[in-house]
Amino acid sequence: MTSQPHLVERRALITGTLMLICAAGALGTAATKAAEMKWTHFVIADPLPGSSWGTGGIGLADFDGDGDLDMAISRRETQTAYWYERKDDATWVQHVIGTSETFANTLGAVALDVDHDGFVDMVYRGIWFKNPGVLADKPDTPWQVFPYDGGGHDVIAADINGNGKLDIVSYDGHVLAWFDTTRDLAKTVVADDRDDHGGVAPKGFGDINGDGHTDLVIPGLWFENPGDGRGPWKRHPWPHKPIPNASYGTSTRVWVADTNGNGHEDIVYSDCDTGFSHVYWVENTGGGTGWVRHQLPDPPGDPHTGSFHSLGVADFNGDEHLDVFAGEQEDPDTYMQSQGKLPMKTPGLKPRGVIWLSSGGAKPTFTPNVIHVGNPGWHDAVLGDVDGDGDIDIVSKIWNKDGSTYHADFWRNDTPVHKSTTEASRD
Repeated sequence: MTSQPHLVERRALITGTLMLICAAGALGTAATKAAEMKWTHFVIADPLPGSSWGTGGIGLADFDGDGDLDMAISRRETQTAYWYERKDDATWVQHVIGTSETFANTLGAVALDVDHDGFVDMVYRGIWFKNPGVLADKPDTPWQVFPYDGGGHDVIAADINGNGKLDIVSYDGHVLAWFDTTRDLAKTVVADDRDDHGGVAPKGFGDINGDGHTDLVIPGLWFENPGDGRGPWKRHPWPHKPIPNASYGTSTRVWVADTNGNGHEDIVYSDCDTGFSHVYWVENTGGGTGWVRHQLPDPPGDPHTGSFHSLGVADFNGDEHLDVFAGEQEDPDTYMQSQGKLPMKTPGLKPRGVIWLSSGGAKPTFTPNVIHVGNPGWHDAVLGDVDGDGDIDIVSKIWNKDGSTYHADFWRNDTPVHKSTTEASRD
């Protein structure tokens, strides 16, 4: 067991509290919020184990049953997964989940109760680790590992067959499949003829056509659930806008949500794994057959953009409108330029964490607010109420170090709650 509270506290004090006063948006909609966004940065682990690039996806869940959220992560070099027990905002204690050679190529990961025993497990590329269920008293207990036939760039959890239990969905850019957690992870292939880099994480699922079943979304296509997830999934287009000469080919982060509150599930997506990315809200005008793509304004500052590899949709300021978060990854890759492709980021670009605050309404505007610039970067992030105060926080990690070490970070949302115009009128 490894603990570095002195380092954690020092980094937290150095980083301090990040504040941003939101400017008034178009048509005065942002002025109705008068919102001050306030975020406090804490370090979960610095350094992470290992000294080379490659950090697997984040699991955020209450692994030890103590009522707060812990974090799990894997490292390619050490071929090991770890979980970090949250003691308080500034103190996270490292424990080992287990080792596997598959971690040498792991990116996607998700936390869910695979075997329905009441304890949250961790799923990675091709393997899942069973929570031993005794972590509250014995946090260093090894987790038993099991194989399954899936994984890749994206691994997510969704109830595909409508039985109230979360299933596993994986996408490696070629095969999109789901695994039934109530049938020994029986595999159903949704599509196997794709050529993307990734595209169903972190929440590429929802009821797109309003028939009560969970559909799946990847770049340019949504797949209609036949009812119980088994059988042919009908393909439907949606207007994804590919980036020409993308660094690693077509890749997105995607989040399905009713962004404008009209009862239709929309698609929010960001380009990722390529420089010059953008963030979009794609409006579902009904039934998943009509779409209008809206590009969110690029963040202020550097006119170039990097790879928005982190994405999330939530109400960050308590005004009852869904906002959009995206973060640029820190990865400095440029070698692909020799192949005529875009660099991952332009020289000198410092990665930004950005929250686009929604004005609400049927045709919302989204005002970008940069909550942080530079180290630490934003290769991947997950959302959750980490400190249990009722608002949405962010946990992030890097892929290719942007400083002297590899690290994982916690961003506590300290933004005052701002009522919507509708709610304020009731007071």
